[in-house]
Formats: sequence, structure tokens, C-alpha cells
Amino acid sequence: MYRPSKNVKRFDFAPGRGVAGKYRIESLLGSGWEGEVYVIVERNTGIRRAAKFYYPHRDPTGKAAISYARKLDALRHCPILLQYHHQEIAVVKKRKVVVVISELVEGVKLSQFLERQPRHRLSTFEALHVLYTLVRGIAPIHARGEYHGDIHDENIMIRRGGIGFDVKLLDFFDLGKPTSAKIRKDVLNLIEVFHTIVGGRDAYAKQPKVVKDIIRGLKDSLILKRFRSAGDIQRHLENLTWE
Repeated sequence: MYRPSKNVKRFDFAPGRGVAGKYRIESLLGSGWEGEVYVIVERNTGIRRAAKFYYPHRDPTGKAAISYARKLDALRHCPILLQYHHQEIAVVKKRKVVVVISELVEGVKLSQFLERQPRHRLSTFEALHVLYTLVRGIAPIHARGEYHGDIHDENIMIRRGGIGFDVKLLDFFDLGKPTSAKIRKDVLNLIEVFHTIVGGRDAYAKQPKVVKDIIRGLKDSLILKRFRSAGDIQRHLENLTWE
């Protein structure tokens, strides 16, 4: 196994830069602890993809990139997740860097989407639609005993589609062994996202009962008493009684 050199802590690729002789950089999608994600264009076809470049000092043996690819492949039948394509090795500043190529998700980050909305939030009905789309997508992951591990408004891509929303989850953070505690953490993160969508702390007091019955004051014990998985939230939403 190759061993990439250390000390590449930021890439900051400029638009137009070539990658692995096959792609060119279009724009930065985001960055995190493990690396940076870019929109890239395949030179021969013009097809746009997403590429995650791993910092060598975060993944010196390439194991994290391999685990990430395997997890995406194992959960490839869950449409809320990115669809994995393949891996490349790029040379950056004379150092080998692992690159995971996946589908490009259309839309914008949920955080950016909310910034464009009146009062930076969605109506109750729209917020419930977004939450339902999220939990319906994550429910089969939890049903398999797996988890996502990094659900937040910077890691969710969203766009309006008809009367609903198209939603995709981006990066995994924790690729460790699945546990019930990690699934419960996903649940808490889903409720936190919903809380953000309806306006956060400033708007919570005026929320209707249908919202407060889900958020439950953001108290972990109360949330987990009702919801142990995304499937539990999905069933709750499907059986709502409106006043």
C-alpha cells in the first residue's frame, strides 16, 4: 500500500486545474476535517462529478477513503446517499492524494437554502415535508443497523421538486462500527435539523403542537423516549393528526 506524504493541510484548488489527467476542477463544494470536496468535470465527456480529496495527514494509509467508498457501496440502494463511482490517485504538490469520485448532487446546502427563505425558515407544512424526506431516506439505513454519523444543515443538499423537496446527504464523518448509540445520535441530529428548519430557538415558543411534539424541547431523553430510529420518526409523521 502506498503511503502519501504528510503536511498537505489545505488544497485550495483553482477552477480549471487538472486532476489525475482526467478531470478539471470547477468549484469548491465544501471542506471538513478529512478533506475537501469539489465539483469536477470529466474531460472526455463533460460529465460533472463530486470529488473528495483526502488530506494525507488525516488519511496517511488510504484506509479512511477505502472505508468511505465501501460504506457508500454497501448502502447504494439508499437513494438519499451519494452514489459511489471510483477512486483516483492525484498528485498534489508532488504528494499522492486519494480522491473518491461520486455523483454530483444538485441543489444547495440546507443552510444556504434557509438563508434565502423569509425569516430564514420554512413554514410548518414545508418543514414537515423536509423532515419526512430525510427520515424516509435514512430509515432503511437504520433498519440495516447502519448509521450516517454526520447529519447537519451543512451536510444536506436540497432543492424544491414539484410540491416537495429533493434531499441528499453528503459526507459521512464517523466510519466506525455501527452501534445503537450511533443510530440514536442520528435521531437527535435529525431533530436538531428540524428545529433549525422551523426557525430555531427564537421561533420555538410560537410553534404549533405538531412541531413541539417532535422537537420535545430538544431534550435528548424525551426525544429518545419516543424516537429510537429514523423509522420511528417516519411512522410518527405518517400518522399525524392535524388540529
